[in-house]
Amino acid sequence: MILASSSPRRKRLLKMVVKRFSVKSADVAETIRAGESFSSAAKRLAEKKARAVANHSKGAVIIGADTIAYSGKTIFRKTNDVKAAEKILRGISGKTHYVVTGVCVVFPDGKIVKYAVKAAVKLKKLEGKLLDGYLKSGEWKGRAGCYDVSGKGAKLVASVRGEKETVVGLPLKKLELIFD
Repeated sequence: MILASSSPRRKRLLKMVVKRFSVKSADVAETIRAGESFSSAAKRLAEKKARAVANHSKGAVIIGADTIAYSGKTIFRKTNDVKAAEKILRGISGKTHYVVTGVCVVFPDGKIVKYAVKAAVKLKKLEGKLLDGYLKSGEWKGRAGCYDVSGKGAKLVASVRGEKETVVGLPLKKLELIFD
């Protein structure tokens, strides 16, 4: 079994369901097509990642995932730029936004299982030391929505409606059913 992701958070979550697996990063362009729903995009991108790894890993079960944070038609993309992260966090401060994670499992026989799970996240009003401290932590780098609900970013979150693991990047309830 191979996790097609270099995310340490996904690796930690997958260990809760599967004891033995390896990790191979899938370097694919994460573009969303015009008119494509975010759920469809997350599933398509998860499949793209899983297939990219499957092409070089014959005989293995491959798990790919992709997470998109958004509100309305606005996507809160991953960034490594502190000013961009601050703008995103200020934009969703005190508001509810959505996170959808698509998962694709590719089996050696060619069978594919894809699904997407959505959660609603409300952030606290972010200002002063709370926001400045989080930005200085650097934890927001490379994360959809510019926060990590399973790390220091948990202090920014007022509530999560839905499976918290969806926001972290790998919803487990359906995945457990696949491997049960």
